[in-house]
Amino acid sequence: MSLSTSRLLPACVLALALALAGCGRTKAAQEPPPPGPGKDALGGAVDPGPGSARAAAGAATDGEALGTLAPEVIKIGSYNMAILASTKTARPRTMEVLALIAADFDVMAMQEVGSNGSTASDESCVAAMEAYTARINQIEGGDLYAYVRGDQYAFVYRKDRLELKASGLYQGTRLFTYTPLVAWFQVRGRPLDFLLLTIHTRPSLAGTEVPSLAAAMDEVAGSYGEADVLCLGDFNADGSYYAENPAASADGGGGPSFLAGFPPGRYVSLVPNDADTTVAAESLAYDRMELTMAMSEDYAGSWGVVRPGEVYDLSECEGSEKSAGSERALSDHYPIWAEFNTTRDRD
Repeated sequence: MSLSTSRLLPACVLALALALAGCGRTKAAQEPPPPGPGKDALGGAVDPGPGSARAAAGAATDGEALGTLAPEVIKIGSYNMAILASTKTARPRTMEVLALIAADFDVMAMQEVGSNGSTASDESCVAAMEAYTARINQIEGGDLYAYVRGDQYAFVYRKDRLELKASGLYQGTRLFTYTPLVAWFQVRGRPLDFLLLTIHTRPSLAGTEVPSLAAAMDEVAGSYGEADVLCLGDFNADGSYYAENPAASADGGGGPSFLAGFPPGRYVSLVPNDADTTVAAESLAYDRMELTMAMSEDYAGSWGVVRPGEVYDLSECEGSEKSAGSERALSDHYPIWAEFNTTRDRD
C-alpha cells in the first residue's frame, strides 16, 4: 500500500514511547490509501497518524493547558471498541494500548460500550467508561479527559480543550436499531463549535439505516441550531451489508470518494470507499465520517486510519487464545480520525 506522505516522530518523543512497558511501546505509523494521489475527497493530504497537522500547529501553551485556548487544529476520532466491558477492562496491557489510542485524540466517538447491541446495563457501561477514562488520565498524567455516554455509545474528550454544551440520544424521525448519541462541543477559546452524531448500524439493516443518517444529520442540525455536523462510527457500509458505490445511485451519491446515500454538494465523505477500517483479511470500509457542507469548511485537510499493530507493540496484550498479542485483542476494527481547524468557523 503506497503512502502519499510520511512523518518521523521527533527523537525525544520516540525515545519516550519506546520506554513504555509492554504493549504501549510505539512503532511506526502508516496511513490508509487515499482516493487520489496524496489527496482526500476535499483535496487535502492524507496524513499517517499521530500528531500530523496538530503537531505542526505547535506545542500547547500554558493557556491551552489551563483550558483557556485550544490549539488551532483538533483531532476527532472514532473507534468500535469490540465490547468494552468488564472482561476487557480487566486486561491491563490491552487497556494501556486502548488508552494510548484515545489519548491521541481531542475527542473520540466510541461504539460497543458495554455490549455490541443495547443489552448492557447503565451500571456496567458506566463502570467500563470510568475504568477507561481513568486509564487515559493516568497515562496523560492529569484529569484531562471526561466522557458522556448513552446506549452503547460514548464520547471521550479533552475537557481542557472542549466544552460539552449538550448531549443526548437522537430523537428524530428516523429509526435505528441502536439509537445514535449526539454531543455538542465548543472548542475552548476558539470560534469552532460542532455536533457529533455517532452510530453503529445493525449489519442486516445497513441498507436502510445508512441512508437514514443523512436525514438524521439534518434533523440534529435543525434541533440544535448548529450547521456543523459530523456523523461518525461503524456504519457497516461495505461488503455484503451495503452497496457503498453502486453503478448508478438514485440520489447522486456513490463513487470512489462519496458514500451512496450522501449526495455530493450536501455532504462530504472523509473516509473513501476504498479505505480499509477493519482487521479482516478483506478490505472493508465499515467505519465512516460524513460531514455537512458547513462542517467541511472547518476540515483541516488530514484524515487517516490507525493500524495499532504498526504503531504499538501488542505482543503482551491480553485476549482470547486466538486474539492475544494481536490487533484483535483490541478490536476487530481500526480507529479512524480527521483534523479540523478551530479558528475559521463563522456559522
